[in-house]
Amino acid sequence: ARRPAPARPRGSAPRRPRGMALAEVEVIKAPAKVKSDGSEWSRLGVYLSRLDYYDTESVLDVMKLTTRSTKLQNAPIKSLSNETFAMKDNLEKDPYNLKLINNLAAAYLAEGQHDRALSVLMRGWKRATEIPDEQDRFRFLMKVGELSMGMFMYRQALAVFRDIKEPTEGDELTSYLIMGTQAWAANGDLTQSLKLFQRSLEGADPKRALRIFAIVAVELRKVGGYEAAKSTLENIVGTTVAGNEHPDLILIDEFIRMREEKKTELSPSDLQRRLTIGAVSFGALVIFLLFWWLESRSLAAMK
Repeated sequence: ARRPAPARPRGSAPRRPRGMALAEVEVIKAPAKVKSDGSEWSRLGVYLSRLDYYDTESVLDVMKLTTRSTKLQNAPIKSLSNETFAMKDNLEKDPYNLKLINNLAAAYLAEGQHDRALSVLMRGWKRATEIPDEQDRFRFLMKVGELSMGMFMYRQALAVFRDIKEPTEGDELTSYLIMGTQAWAANGDLTQSLKLFQRSLEGADPKRALRIFAIVAVELRKVGGYEAAKSTLENIVGTTVAGNEHPDLILIDEFIRMREEKKTELSPSDLQRRLTIGAVSFGALVIFLLFWWLESRSLAAMK
């Protein structure tokens, strides 16, 4: 008869970290259909998966946290960890292993290396349908889309988004619809972006609806859908007792206005660059006129 397996010692089970940030990861058991290599799948954080966190923040803070004016920046580190280097070596030995691709990307994200994470995830994008677990597949593609948006690769982000199977409900569906709103708007499609925006508000209370609008307001402004979206919010949140516009909508308006004004101002580096170009152009003009004057005098002397 087979001997029963020895009981696991008390306290030996790994503890699940609490309050994980978006860049942190959670390990889960590898799906049975995937060839086991002794490791486990790392669960990539879903874009805006902690919407309840934004519900506790002011609308202005939500806009500051989610509006990006520059590409995603990597965390300054001297070197990758030994564990990440080991995972990189494992992937080089088995370059088509989707689990290794997923896990190396998670390791890069844990160390704040967004560009490397996107680069390795792109190797598995078109093969994501081979990931047997639907949740793993969804998280994989959502992370590719999120990082593509963060790197301002808008066409790529939209192409990835269109490959994602829409969730059925919950915050994952809301996150999916928010990303879709931003991706379609960034690619100039007003109709699709407004359609997904309207769907993202379904079932949302006024507080949540305002924060969703705050997250996508900049992209909707660029595509020309800001006023239509704002009108929808006005119907949801109503006006104050005095009949005035909701103060959070006023804050969003002001944030957009100040952001656009700031874009028209020259930064010190831009000003220096323009002054340099102007000085070089002026110098070239002076030299040209000098040569022209000397040539004219030479021709006059020959006559």
